[in-house]
Amino acid sequence: MLAAATVPRMEGAVGRYNRLGKLVGSFSFFVLFVLCATQLFSIATTIVRAIYTTDLHTLLLNFPLSRSAYPTSLTRDILPKPIHSHNDYWRRVPVYTAIGYGCISIEADVWEYGGELFIGHDIASLTRNRTFKSLYVNPLREMLDSQNPDTEFTRPRKGHGEGPDEPVGGRNGIWDVDPGQTTHLFVDFKTPGHNTLPVVIAHLEALRTPVNYLTHFNGTHVVQGQVTVHLTGDAPFDSIVANSSYRDYFYDAPLRDLSSGRYTPDKTIIASGQFGRDVGSVIWGRGMTKEQKRIVRGHIEEAHRRGIMVRYWDTPGWPISVRNAVWGVLVQEGVDLLNADDLKAGEGNLMKI
Repeated sequence: MLAAATVPRMEGAVGRYNRLGKLVGSFSFFVLFVLCATQLFSIATTIVRAIYTTDLHTLLLNFPLSRSAYPTSLTRDILPKPIHSHNDYWRRVPVYTAIGYGCISIEADVWEYGGELFIGHDIASLTRNRTFKSLYVNPLREMLDSQNPDTEFTRPRKGHGEGPDEPVGGRNGIWDVDPGQTTHLFVDFKTPGHNTLPVVIAHLEALRTPVNYLTHFNGTHVVQGQVTVHLTGDAPFDSIVANSSYRDYFYDAPLRDLSSGRYTPDKTIIASGQFGRDVGSVIWGRGMTKEQKRIVRGHIEEAHRRGIMVRYWDTPGWPISVRNAVWGVLVQEGVDLLNADDLKAGEGNLMKI
């Protein structure tokens, strides 16, 4: 009797456990289904967004399984243009935005505090996480490393003439369509030059070792590298050029003072002029006067005769018609870098000229 009475109770307990197991299993399946559906929706959303914001060619090249992808494809289809990304640190993504537009020149304002270089237009804009290394030196180094892969094809082979440290074909710059084009990096000193200079030199080390990507003066002539550093702002000229045997940074000379003969191509690769001061104001509706065009022409001819490139900053930004007219004159007269805050407009104006 006791055994017979125990059996129904055991069967009832087993039935409850079975129902509980089915409930837990169903709930687990539901949770797994929701997670999978969420992931699939996220992937689908990403693909749709990419299709609507990216041309099919680029989309296919970026597809993980695409056989069209290659090691130096970071800047594929980007044509380098003689545009200077003025106040580059204001961009949502410094350096990369400028590179995306094809700018061959970038500017960083540095403030030295306690051996660190902070990036910003003024003191109020400085933060601990925005440094010269994090926003400029390291990204440039990473891009250059990606453009110079170490593969079986780039390693020197016996009898091919490359040096032991040089890859086959030489080192590439950032630009896939023009590997020989250097990228200009203007470092604008916002703190006293004699204190800031040694810190800047030290922080450029990542672009020197283990691979030297920097344009340098070797004591007799300038050897072009993948990045050319120009020191400007409160940069001290005498300290910059003191080393006459080796130097991998150059002075951004005042354009209007080139006739002094103080600035030579081994010390200054690019000279800059403050447009408003050196050329004058441009009146809306009138454009640049003949005298202003004559001044610009004289500056550019003098610089080019000395083997020095030319950039103007402080060019009009508004009205847009005045800005575009000034840009047009500068390009026609032979300016080497077009100073631009609006990179899209600068690119568009170059395409029209």
